[in-house]
Amino acid sequence: MKKLLKTEFTEILREHKDALSDKKRFAAIMKDMFPDQVRGTNLLSALLDMDLPAEINTAAQITNAFAYRFVKRLIDEHGVSRINADRAVSMWCACYGKDILGKPCEIKYSDAKNSGEPAIREDSPGKMQYQDLFLYAKNHNTPGYAITGFTGANRRTVICPNRYGSHPVTAIAANAFSESDVQEAVMTDGLLTIGERAFNGCSQLKQVIFPDSLKEIGNFAFSGCAALSTALLPPRLERLGSYSFASSGIKIAVIPSTVYWLGEGAYSNCGNITEMRITENIATLPDKLFMGCGALKKVTLHNRIESIGAMAFAECASLASLTVPDSVTQIGDYAFPDMCDKFILICGRGSYAETYARKNNIRFQFV
Repeated sequence: MKKLLKTEFTEILREHKDALSDKKRFAAIMKDMFPDQVRGTNLLSALLDMDLPAEINTAAQITNAFAYRFVKRLIDEHGVSRINADRAVSMWCACYGKDILGKPCEIKYSDAKNSGEPAIREDSPGKMQYQDLFLYAKNHNTPGYAITGFTGANRRTVICPNRYGSHPVTAIAANAFSESDVQEAVMTDGLLTIGERAFNGCSQLKQVIFPDSLKEIGNFAFSGCAALSTALLPPRLERLGSYSFASSGIKIAVIPSTVYWLGEGAYSNCGNITEMRITENIATLPDKLFMGCGALKKVTLHNRIESIGAMAFAECASLASLTVPDSVTQIGDYAFPDMCDKFILICGRGSYAETYARKNNIRFQFV
């Protein structure tokens, strides 16, 4: 890629920002604009396929650890050279992250071929020394070892390894980083579970990068993380524990379609959440799921949901209405106390929701 492409790429992103949601259109625009730079434009398109722009959108800051994961993926999955991977990733980070979105960004675009210095540092030098700062224990729930703590003095960014000597690391143990001053947690692929209260009370935690391999987030894992505004859940997650993000600063909550179990109060007292969509694998909204989410304005329930737990929407003072499908056959006690004065249940005639609304003096209207 020519260095001039950086300026032109920024202008393309500025003019065609909506193309980021249409991968074919983005590839066509790049091909039309730079017909003689096939390799460079293909790499930029490949990173769109890897959801790098989506992760930049949700990241609180763009750090070297954040960027290097994508450099490594280009190298491992596409056989790209270190120099070309560095150019492509740094261009997305600098042009889209810093120039377009205005995110705090450690990465500056530099043409490694000319400067001899990559924009994104490799994490591997001294890695074993860094790994020695972690504490480990044999994991009895999944194969391999679990991280039980960290002894390093600098916890601003913690990169959790996936190997302990010759053994795989598959879990972060209960309370491993609880109430510590960690600000960013990066988890490498191979991790399967995050234990109960693993990051509970980490008041300075601003960013978490989950691996695609993650299957379970334990009870209270990120509760009380008031500075954590975004946490992009991985695409194969299956279980989200009770109060896992309770009282956190989460603003955007997107639950992957693979999640089949939600714990009680998973997003309770998250005062910044405004919208939530419940995926079709979830048959039951657990008790206190959104209790105390005062900014919540929109909830979309799928038409096969079966029950709504007790106090599920208690104190959701900004929620003006909720459409409850006929598939719901149970609604728990005090599911809708302390709502806004205009709150109304939208339901089918003769449905369980209508009966519940009449019994509990809740305003309703038919679909």
